[in-house]
Amino acid sequence: MKLIIFLMVLLVIFFTKQVYASQSAESINKAISLYINKNLSSETEYKLTLGHFDNRLKLSLCDKALEIFTRSNTIKPGRNSIGVRCNSIKKWTIYTPININLYKKILVLTKPIRRGKMFNSHMFKIEKRDVSLLRSGYLTNPLSLINKQATRNLKIGSVLNKSNYTEPKLIKRGDTVTIQVNSLNLSISMMGIAVMDGKKGQKIKVKNIKSKQIVQATVKSPGQVAVIF
Repeated sequence: MKLIIFLMVLLVIFFTKQVYASQSAESINKAISLYINKNLSSETEYKLTLGHFDNRLKLSLCDKALEIFTRSNTIKPGRNSIGVRCNSIKKWTIYTPININLYKKILVLTKPIRRGKMFNSHMFKIEKRDVSLLRSGYLTNPLSLINKQATRNLKIGSVLNKSNYTEPKLIKRGDTVTIQVNSLNLSISMMGIAVMDGKKGQKIKVKNIKSKQIVQATVKSPGQVAVIF
């Protein structure tokens, strides 16, 4: 009899532990870390800061693998909201903040530059920075910047982004230009005057010196525009 009572007590204790067993914060954080590792490139250098769970939060122990997800289905540098879902009999879902510091080699200015001046390869260096802090973006390819025109005054140490440069003006209003007229069976040249500024590939108005007619022409190079029929 005593043996039966003892076994019943053990069963009660066992099932009680199963009922009240809770999901640990460590297991949730581990699942989140694995998800981040899987969804970021293996070549990406980053630092992950996980959020803290409220000790009063008691989640039933999940007997299935935890499902990790984001509302936007993307992982971005900086603050993210990560969802953790249990799809067992006792379902639950929570959201927790995480912060990702992402480090990349980017272009940083080594010499000051004034608006309208041209960038060259001696004006910047490649430096590792935390890009999660760079809300305006950044550049990684030096070729994207060389021979481009600065859109604003920049000081030494500035992190360069797409808003800092533009294609240079190859033709200015009032410049004398050569108009190349091309068609299937004809190619002729004539002189003109630019009525407006123009960058490479941009269509501008050009006045034919001889006929005084204004035509739309595409900027090809300094002093050269083309009209195609």
